Amino acid sequence: MRFSKEQSVAIMHTDGPMMVIAGPGSGKTTVITRRIKYLIESAGVSPADILVITFTKAAASEMEQRFKSIVSGENYHVRFGTFHSIFFWIIKRAYNLDNSSVINETEKRNILDGIIKGMSVDYDNKDEVISSVLSQISLVKCNMIDVDNYYSTDMPENYFRELYRRFEKEMKRIGKIDFDDMMVMCYDLLVNRQDILEQLRKVFKYILVDEFQDSNKLQYEILKLLGKPRENVFIVGDDDQSVYGFRGAKPEIMHAFTKDFKDVKITYLSNNYRCGKSISEASIKVISQNSNRFKKKLSSRANWDGLVKVLHPMDSRDESLLIIKSLKDHYNKGIPYEKQAVLYRTNNEPRMLVYRLNEFNIPFSISDTMPNIFDHFVIKNIIDYINIALGERSRSIFLRIMNKPSRYISRDILLEETVDFNKLISRLHRKEYVAEHIYKLEADLRLIAKMRPYAALNFIRKSVGYDDYIKDYCEYRQMDSAEFYDLLDTLAGLLQDMNSFGEMFEFIENYSEVIKSQHNNSKENNGVKLMTMHSSKGLEFDVVHIIEAVEGITPYKKAKTKAEKEEERRMFYVAMTRAKEELYIYAPRSVLGKEKRPSVFLNAFESKR
Repeated sequence: MRFSKEQSVAIMHTDGPMMVIAGPGSGKTTVITRRIKYLIESAGVSPADILVITFTKAAASEMEQRFKSIVSGENYHVRFGTFHSIFFWIIKRAYNLDNSSVINETEKRNILDGIIKGMSVDYDNKDEVISSVLSQISLVKCNMIDVDNYYSTDMPENYFRELYRRFEKEMKRIGKIDFDDMMVMCYDLLVNRQDILEQLRKVFKYILVDEFQDSNKLQYEILKLLGKPRENVFIVGDDDQSVYGFRGAKPEIMHAFTKDFKDVKITYLSNNYRCGKSISEASIKVISQNSNRFKKKLSSRANWDGLVKVLHPMDSRDESLLIIKSLKDHYNKGIPYEKQAVLYRTNNEPRMLVYRLNEFNIPFSISDTMPNIFDHFVIKNIIDYINIALGERSRSIFLRIMNKPSRYISRDILLEETVDFNKLISRLHRKEYVAEHIYKLEADLRLIAKMRPYAALNFIRKSVGYDDYIKDYCEYRQMDSAEFYDLLDTLAGLLQDMNSFGEMFEFIENYSEVIKSQHNNSKENNGVKLMTMHSSKGLEFDVVHIIEAVEGITPYKKAKTKAEKEEERRMFYVAMTRAKEELYIYAPRSVLGKEKRPSVFLNAFESKR
């Protein structure tokens, strides 16, 4: 097998620290496995002295299999593992732990749910809040932040800090740890037990780390402890593909490596063997706009031109139809659906497309769990209003919306399982202002019953006051209301052309069935691949479609700082470089009924319209 000059330099490196900056499609896995082989068979290193760290179990397994395939059946006992598996291997001997000590995700969520119930603030979207809190707890630990110096992104600081402390106390009480605790405990052990650290340094004399740009501060600090004083640490990564800031990964950690280790040798795998020339050139123009990066000369080594095409459909509906036509055309030309992908910034974007794909009988699989919009509380509330307008009088449903917005109706007057407005008014004991609210609600419900679904939604939001309720709900809890309004706008897009509530309920049933079937069939991995830009990292496809490349979505509206905007650009770069032969980028003129400007990222390579 022939290697480029840069690949050969990396493969034949023996002692001392080295950083390999490996661009997309540059053959980094080949370099890592060949270097392990070189260390053992040419440099005389014992396989037992080598530790190879990856970020996922799948990557570790693939790396090990690739290595075994090139060593002619030799049974070299090299240790392959993830950061978490290696750290757990270290601490379980020191602390007498086993697999039962590790808490699962459901248990963690249940603990946090109980803590939230015991505190003063209640949330209708509790599942989302729990996910956010768990993510932030992880961020605090991985970035080695004192919780008193951490400022929550979506709730009062004191409230988050109290949640954090109660959660930690409960975890200690039940004697459980999670993946972040593994790292914290490992770091503390190595700092406080020099004898154990020295033993491990003797075991792992050569350390190789894949996807180093995904490391967080805590992982890096442990790596430094294990790697010194020999400093035989070989890292492979690409600062241009650092896209996990929400997990604590930052490109600055790669830059720190050159300062924390002595005489670091750097080599660049800059040849892209994956992407057609035009795709590679366009992606390089995009990423070159970032300033916080290693300067590198990236180039395509493909012997085909490839295609980059930017389209500007009228709206998301038009976008979906264009994608479906393209998918079918490519399939008819001999490109299997499995080799075509649709990429997006967040799970919110493909909702219209998912329904259309099912409508046109195009097989597809969703890599990420896409939540059913009709399961979200704000959407459920709208449907509740419509059901009550159509005659539903269930107490449980009425309870969900009777004070959204506030009408000062006490649940104490709901004595029967079937709600009767006249009986409610009779129990108010001269609270005329509450009666007025109920009279207005009755009048609004009569109007809603006569409307088409789209008009009913707008009436509930504006005239009934549901948008005002969302505003107050979020202000009180210090949350961002924009995401809730976006959900309501998404619902508006789905309802826009419906003529009756019957049609709406049939759509909801069909849509929910599509989402459910995709969740059940996702493991089969058949058909067109739908996934977020994050999930696409490390993959490649013949044809890639990037949807909704517009301001506010890509880059995402929450990206405010320069660092956040540069990470958004890196994410777009990752998405572009998944395409081998053809790349289609869609920038709709309107999304959810709002005019949109094409993404600033397109300015780097798209000719002015």
